[in-house]
Amino acid sequence: MKTTVIYDRVPGGSSSGSAVAVGAKLVDFSIGTDCIGSARVPASYCGVFGIRPSHGVIPKAGSIPMAPSLDTVGC
Repeated sequence: MKTTVIYDRVPGGSSSGSAVAVGAKLVDFSIGTDCIGSARVPASYCGVFGIRPSHGVIPKAGSIPMAPSLDTVGC
């Protein structure tokens, strides 16, 4: 497996680590929180899909929401 590292760019977003892990094929999928694109935007920058499901589809138990009325747990 060859992974390209570009040191002057970042995937952005608070869930960027999840997207990077999937994009680098370290994991098959990951979970992150999404408020206003913090999981979907990094996913798109890494060439993978990010999904923001409807509220309550994936429980938020154990997470620390930034904006409880907007945050959802996605993958």
